[in-house]
This record gives sequence, C-alpha cells and structure tokens, in this order.
Amino acid sequence: MNKSRLWPDTLFTRMFLIIAGLLLLSQLAVYWFFNIYQANPQAERLAQNWAQILTLSETLTPAQRQATESVLLHQGLRIVPAGAVRGHNPRLPVLANALQLLHRMGWPQAQLRVDGQRRMLWLQTRPDATLALAMPMLHPPGLPLPWFKLAAILLLSWLGAYLAVRQVTRPLTRLMQGVARLRGGDTPADLPEAGPADLRRLAERFNQTLRDLHRLWKEREMVLVGVSHDLRTPLTRMRLSAEFLPAEEEARSEIIANIQEMDKVIHQFLDYARSGEQEPLVATDLGLWLKAFILRQPAGVVWHPPAVALPKMPIQEVGLARALQNLVDNAQSHGSAPIDVSAEPTADGVLIRVRDHGPGIAEAELEAVRAPFAQAGKGGGVGLGLAIVERIVAYHHGRFVLVNAPGGGLEARIVLPPAP
Repeated sequence: MNKSRLWPDTLFTRMFLIIAGLLLLSQLAVYWFFNIYQANPQAERLAQNWAQILTLSETLTPAQRQATESVLLHQGLRIVPAGAVRGHNPRLPVLANALQLLHRMGWPQAQLRVDGQRRMLWLQTRPDATLALAMPMLHPPGLPLPWFKLAAILLLSWLGAYLAVRQVTRPLTRLMQGVARLRGGDTPADLPEAGPADLRRLAERFNQTLRDLHRLWKEREMVLVGVSHDLRTPLTRMRLSAEFLPAEEEARSEIIANIQEMDKVIHQFLDYARSGEQEPLVATDLGLWLKAFILRQPAGVVWHPPAVALPKMPIQEVGLARALQNLVDNAQSHGSAPIDVSAEPTADGVLIRVRDHGPGIAEAELEAVRAPFAQAGKGGGVGLGLAIVERIVAYHHGRFVLVNAPGGGLEARIVLPPAP
C-alpha cells in the first residue's frame, strides 16, 4: 500500500495526530496507574469490612440476629436465607480483588454474587451455608464510569492537540496567504506580529521581506517603463529619417524593418512592465467581449461560439485582451493556421482555449517557455509574450497552462474563476 495514503499530507494533520497520540498515551498511563493505586486500598477496605461482618454474623445466635435486624437494615445490610441469592460472580477488578483478599483473611470458601438488576451484593461464608448477607452495591450499574473517563481523556487529548497545533500552524497559514497575495500581484499587507516571541520575529522579518520585494518590483517596473519609453522616441525619429534616406529601396526597407523589430521588442518590455498595473475588474459579458475581440483579428483566427451562453465575469478588459492577443500572435508566429479560439463554462469558471495547428512544443519545454525571456522556436521577440499572459491571468486569480493538442498543435488554456 502506498505510504502517502497511510500518512496525511498536511502539517496540521500530522502534528495533530502525533501530539494527540502522545497525550492520549500519557493520559491512559496516568489513568491506569491511578486506578491501580486507588483499587488496591479500596479492595483491602472492602475485604476487611466483609471479614468483620462475616465474623459477627457467624457468632450471633438466631435471637441476636433478630434483635440486630433493625440496626443492620439501617446500614443497608440484611441476613437472608441462601435460597434468595441471585446474580453472578464478580467481574469488576475491585470486587474480584476484595474477594481474593477475603479468602486470605480466614474465609477461604467465601462466595460473592453480584445482582445488577437489584443492585445488591450477596456474600456467603461457604457454598453450603444456609444464610447469606445482602448489602447494596457501591455504584449503580447504569453508568459505565470507566468508559466515561476514557472518553473524557480522549476528548481532552484531542482538544489539547488541536490547541497546540493551531498555535504553530496558524502563523504558517498566514505566511502562505501572504506569499499567495504577493504571487497574485496584490499589494502585500503586513501579517499580524502577535503570539510567541519567535513567531513575532518571523512575522516581522517576513513583513520586511515582503515590503522589500514589493519595492524592488515597483522599481523594476519604473526602470522598464522609463527606459522603454525613452528608447521609443529616438527609434521613431530614426524610422522617420530612414523613410527619406536616398538609398536603395532594399536597403531602406531593411533599415526600417530592423527599427520596427526593435520597437516591437521595446513594446514587449512595456507590456511586461505594465501588466502589473491594477486595472479594475469590470463585470463583462464574456461571450460578447470575446466575439468582439475575434472580429479585430485577421482571417486566420476562427471563433467557435459556445453551446451554452457564457456568464458575466469580472475581467480586466485591456489586460485580458493583451493576454489573448499575445497567444494569438504566438500561434501565428510559431504555429499554423487556422487559429481556433473557443470558450466554455466549467465548474471552475470559464475555460478559454487558443489552439494552432503547428508542430507543438516538446513536453519537457511546456513549463519552461512560460518563464520570462524563454523562447521556443524562431519567431522573433524576446520571450515575454507568455510571461505577460501568466501575470495577467494571475491578477484574475485564474490558471494558465499549455498543452499539446491531441490532433497536433499547441493549445493555450486560460481558466477564469467566477466572481467571489
């Protein structure tokens, strides 16, 4: 059997089981030793009382028994004929131990019967005795006291383990949530710096790290935007000047093509830097929006309308259009027409597919090509197209994956979650 199925995968569950098990074992050990410590003296007291009562009952004459009957009844004791004895041998450890001690105190043939229905104990000096001593039971049989104690020990062990584990895992959960917010592009909020000293220090350092990363992120965006913007102005002047160069048509066209390629690269840098901007999410009819997006595409891009109407979704219209345009451009550059675009509602939200009919990508490279500056094949650019898609989809709290289509070609899938 797989080991992972036997052992839970979460830290909370593992620590809970370990601590709860240790607490339960320790409590059971204490309960067992306490019972032994308590049971032996109790059995000795019962045996001594029974020995004294039997001694008195054997020495009393019939007239004396009759005279002391009222006193015995006041104590809950009765001397009755042996034929009235009912019940079974003692099963409780205390009663069984007390009977054994009674045998050692000079009454080796003494017998004890337990009548749970009448809640009585019947004590005889020997099996053939004509009389028996009836006395009330110490505890009513209706309440299983040992089981109640064990259940209380189990519940308290679970409660103690839960409280102990929660003190450790709760700050870790906050750390994971903070990392998730940073990965999603949200402005990181400081974690509560509360609790034990070591966890407070961890929260302080984590908050400082988040602030430093966010500052570096913003500085990188400012540098990319500033440099790209400053470079586009001289490139524009160069392109305009190249248009009037008295050179051969072929040379002038090559110069203009190179300038346009440089401008495209700078445009990708700008898109990558600006993909982190917080464009507001707007509730949009996704079906109409996608249809309008396809109408702006060339003839090779084919829209496959969904069989079921798409719901309204909160999207960044400019950002999502940039992401889909990058997927379409990549499909045109690296794949083959037609470029199929489709969408359908799913249990997780809405699934958007962009598929080409080219050679696809090696399975080992499907994850790597989504990283910034990664390239697969020869299509120009600097490898930021899929990284831009990744960041925009992350701001929508969605998922972006690449798969090789069964019939050939590469398929990009975007899953947009519904409104919270």
